[in-house]
Amino acid sequence: MHEDRAPESVWAGRSTKRRWRRGPAAAQQLWSTGREKGSPGAPLGTWAVDGTLAMARIDGVRAYGLTSGEPLWSWQPPGGGDQVLAHVSQDTADGVAVVLHHDGRDGDDALSDAWHVYLTGLDLRTGSAVWTRAQPADELGSVSTEARGIALGGGLIATARTRDGNTETTIRVLDARTGALQWERPLPLEGWGDAAVLAAEPVVVSTVGPGYPTPPLAPRRLFASSAPRRLHVVSADAEQVIDLPQYSEVPPPFDVPPRYEAFGGHPVFVGDTLAVELVAPQPDDQEHTGSSLRAYSAATGDFRWSWSSTYGGTIFPLAHRGYLVVLNGYGDRATVLDPADGRVVAERSLPGYSFQARLVASGDCLAVVCTAPRTTRRVRVFRWK
Repeated sequence: MHEDRAPESVWAGRSTKRRWRRGPAAAQQLWSTGREKGSPGAPLGTWAVDGTLAMARIDGVRAYGLTSGEPLWSWQPPGGGDQVLAHVSQDTADGVAVVLHHDGRDGDDALSDAWHVYLTGLDLRTGSAVWTRAQPADELGSVSTEARGIALGGGLIATARTRDGNTETTIRVLDARTGALQWERPLPLEGWGDAAVLAAEPVVVSTVGPGYPTPPLAPRRLFASSAPRRLHVVSADAEQVIDLPQYSEVPPPFDVPPRYEAFGGHPVFVGDTLAVELVAPQPDDQEHTGSSLRAYSAATGDFRWSWSSTYGGTIFPLAHRGYLVVLNGYGDRATVLDPADGRVVAERSLPGYSFQARLVASGDCLAVVCTAPRTTRRVRVFRWK
């Protein structure tokens, strides 16, 4: 239930009236990581739970004290370095995250598809494996880190397998711990393809349709991703389709740049509200002026509200305490939105910056994680005050 005026006390901070204030109050920074050497690659996932911040990379999972930054434990998949992580769950259940790992790398030291695939339930509070099982690889398709046809979440594995000349995709959902098939159903594409699984619970799949023609005299860089996009919210017995609003009420031949070029890769649900970022095309010679977040009914696909950031290329929706927390700018501002109507509930600045940032939260602590392959500071942790 949402109050007419949700108090900032929900966010462990006193209500701050912005008298002559040019921006939001700053959150208290607790710690940040130092500069990483070389290019260790982007994290596969990050979780914050019960005083622990854990980060997964292809070689394993490392955990730190959420408020102190003190190293707590590390976990590597078995095999003496022969196994690597490929996918991790987007959430946890009772402090347990699910990680998918497999054996082998190819000659270029890049992850390849594997014959032997395993899933492990990892207790993030202790670093111990609660359960581990083998998974038939042919039930999942490609499992490399670049594979987009698989997602973990809600204790489930969701896969999208396309056959018959890219005309039909089958969605299959398995129990992550047992491997038991929960349900499957076809997803007719009818000219749409390139299916990518964005979330496993509920299942969200993105697809790409046939592209629009580029106007003859238009700058091609503004139309590089002019193909229409869709989100499919899929369950065992239903499917909702949400089309990307690419153009701003402009009829063919679409002689202006598209308003949006893609959906963001991290849709989030709060109750029956689905919130997803809309990515706008950005010319190389212009500063990014902001991104948009749109909310839809998960049951009907109907549009509900939109919210726009004011600058920068980072926006990452996170469901926390019954609200939506989004990043603004380059990971330097957090805004709390009411999922019912998009109203701003509270806001804090987060000193520093992160490219391609994502957000994790536990209690009144927020961790901003840079997911770019190279970075100056990978993690910044704040307490909301």
